[in-house]
Amino acid sequence: MIWLSIEAPFAACRPMMAGWYRPTAGFPTHTALYGLILNVAGVETRLGEHEPGHPGNIPASVTRPGLPRFRLALGIPDGGDLPRVGTVFQQLHNYSVGSGNAGIRPEHALGRKNNIAPVRREFLSDVRALAVVQAEEELLGRIRRGLRGEGNERRYGLPFLGDNNFTLDRLEEVEPCAGRWFSLTDAGRGERPRAGTTRLTTFIDRSMPTGTRSALFSPSEEPSTTPPDSALVPVGDPSAFDGWARRHLPG
Repeated sequence: MIWLSIEAPFAACRPMMAGWYRPTAGFPTHTALYGLILNVAGVETRLGEHEPGHPGNIPASVTRPGLPRFRLALGIPDGGDLPRVGTVFQQLHNYSVGSGNAGIRPEHALGRKNNIAPVRREFLSDVRALAVVQAEEELLGRIRRGLRGEGNERRYGLPFLGDNNFTLDRLEEVEPCAGRWFSLTDAGRGERPRAGTTRLTTFIDRSMPTGTRSALFSPSEEPSTTPPDSALVPVGDPSAFDGWARRHLPG
């Protein structure tokens, strides 16, 4: 296992990118940390349009097949708090479509995009998180080399959390320590959700949204130095997550 401590001034882990309201999960998601960890290890997660195997029917990169699979636990460091959720409002400039659009006439826009709409975007601030990676030794070694800036693995860009404008302050390996671990929860059985309950994505299908996986998670009330099995989530394999979730959902 590798224990990682993550600190960032801002993060954004949005379940959807379209529309005027773009929320964020209440904590960094498993998919955001999965991508971050593989980036540190020098593992390219995207398959570009120019590469063999790309379906070619969507103008975007898709998830590269054969990515590493491992288990990942997320937690709040003992004594720490959940990130704060903030909001920014921006102007979205686009080209209106449809007969009932609200944009001004294109000829009156003087060559600019003829529709302007307000957009609300949420973000997290003061992010402090623990991530425990349970993986094969070869991948753990690559992660450690990446953290030290060693090895021959190529990686791109700066590490970020959910939005490439939101880079990290600190990412380092630490000794096992106490944390409040996010485990599966079921808030739909008449019980009040535990404080901090949020929906976290565990797998994102870039080509077909119906293949994306997410579930409700909540942090434990008491800190522990060992993440429970209900917090060690399989990532990189949606079928493994489905079976794991059926075994660990309360009730």
